[in-house]
Formats: sequence, structure tokens, C-alpha cells
Amino acid sequence: MDMHKRVRLLEGYAVVSLLIFGVLAFSGFTQTASKFDEITVQRLNLVEKDGQLVLVMANRDRMPDPIVNGKTFKSERPPGIIFYNGLGDENGGLVLGAANRGDGKYGANAQLTFDQYKQAQTIGLMYSDHQGEREAALRVWDRPEVPLTEVWQRREAIDRMPDGPEKETAKKDLREAALAHTRVFVGKSKEREAKVTLYDAQGRARINMLVDASGTPRLDFLDGNGKVTCSLPGNMNAMTGKNQSH
Repeated sequence: MDMHKRVRLLEGYAVVSLLIFGVLAFSGFTQTASKFDEITVQRLNLVEKDGQLVLVMANRDRMPDPIVNGKTFKSERPPGIIFYNGLGDENGGLVLGAANRGDGKYGANAQLTFDQYKQAQTIGLMYSDHQGEREAALRVWDRPEVPLTEVWQRREAIDRMPDGPEKETAKKDLREAALAHTRVFVGKSKEREAKVTLYDAQGRARINMLVDASGTPRLDFLDGNGKVTCSLPGNMNAMTGKNQSH
């Protein structure tokens, strides 16, 4: 075989080898890129095709600021997961944390909440623990119709007002407009009661159904001032005894 043919053969072999290597390398890259045994990140964004946020999972430093009605507001938040609706507004999330405060003191909490449209959370699963004072419950809130962005804007305007009676009146009016009342509590209270409480539109407890820490069940009906007007089985036993006396 002459020199010219040998050179052509070596060139062909080199080209074929390069192509095979390229295919194997690309195949290995795509397989690695599509499958992970473990990934470590500080923030993970899930987005739609147009880049719209659907979900964010992040540590404390990289948690996004709240977005409501298209407006972003500065806020420090614990690590967790934030959900977004189809309009890009925050729609609830899962946050959690714990801290040792020294001298045996600690605090721990976890919350899974879902927001009212253009407002704050309207339902949530809540856990809190402070040195053994534990509460774990499902809560439902009555949120105002006014958008949360309007509340924030009014608060910023009030903060810029000079101190005095006019500013204090504006603060009071804003508190009343932005007030959110608890309507339902289902869970374990700090007093170790298994408890269901129903509240009226002003946030006043009107019915308590509970089993206390000693195992005693009770059903209380309350007036608008929090006074028990009827209690079962207490009143029932009294009424039964009264009827038997006749």
C-alpha cells in the first residue's frame, strides 16, 4: 500500500473515531443532565414556559419577597416553599424553623397556608412550640375584601405622616379595615385540650367543644362578651336533676 493510501486510511479512521467519541460523549452528557442522584441548591424555581413562577423552594437568604397584586414588598421570611397562582401572585406556602435561645429555651414552628385572592392566608395548618407550650391546629380566617397591596400602601403613607392625633387616628382606621378574624380552630391548644372553636364575624368565640387534659368532655355556648350561657353536660345534669325533683 503506498503512502498516499495509508494517509487517507488514517484520516478516515480518525474521523470515524471522532464521530463515535462525540456520540458517546453527548449520550453520556444528556443522561447525566436528565437524572441526578442528589442535587444541592440554595434556591429552586419552578416556572411556566413563559418564565412565570409556579413554585419557589429556597433557604432563608434566598426566599423571595411577597408578591401580591403584581407588587413586591420587602420581608424577611424563614426557609420553605412558596406557591404562586396563574397571575404571578403569592398563593400560600410551607415555612418552618426552630431556634435555641439559650438557658434551655427554644422555639419551633411550621405552617402550611393558602392565601385568599389578593390577600393573606385564609386557611392553614399551624404548629408552634415554645418551651413545651405547644399548639397544633387547623385555622380558618375571615380576610377583608380590600387587597393587601392597598393596606401596605396606606401603612407606608401613615408611616410618613408626622406624629400626632391625626396619625394615630389613621393607624386605628387602618387596623379596623385590615383586621382578619379567626372563624374556626380545630386542634390541640396550649392547655393540652383537644378543641374545636367556632367564632362569629367579629372574631368572638361562640362555641367551644373540647376534651380537657384530664379527659373530661364539654360543650360550651358563649355570648358576645365571652360568658358561657349554656354548658353540656353541666347544665344538662342540672336540668335533669331539677326535672326529677318535680
